[in-house]
Amino acid sequence: MLYARCGFCGGIAPLWCAGRFMPHVPAYVEATPMGAACPMCGVLPPVFTCMVCGNGQFLFLPGAPMPAPSFPGASQNFAPVIQAQPGASESVLTKAFGEFATKFAGVLGTQAAGAMFGQQQ
Repeated sequence: MLYARCGFCGGIAPLWCAGRFMPHVPAYVEATPMGAACPMCGVLPPVFTCMVCGNGQFLFLPGAPMPAPSFPGASQNFAPVIQAQPGASESVLTKAFGEFATKFAGVLGTQAAGAMFGQQQ
């Protein structure tokens, strides 16, 4: 089961789909190499609207293609996505998002250092 954390307010919510064009019974979204996918609709647009604050943002699913901002130079918030057991507690989800952030920051730091000093990773 996939969970997303809002890039604005930090609210955590499970990802589910109730149909894009034709409504269907709500189904949990799954991770695929192409991004988040509904078992009935297929690959979904990489967007997330927080049910706490109402802000829209892109989903950041590791291993999936990264969406581009709406126009060049625009800043865009991303909602990181993790996979956890259905019904996971708030503390388990918070810990998983913390581990995700640490791992992502390490990768970014390594890539930034390589770019700054001309090293290939």
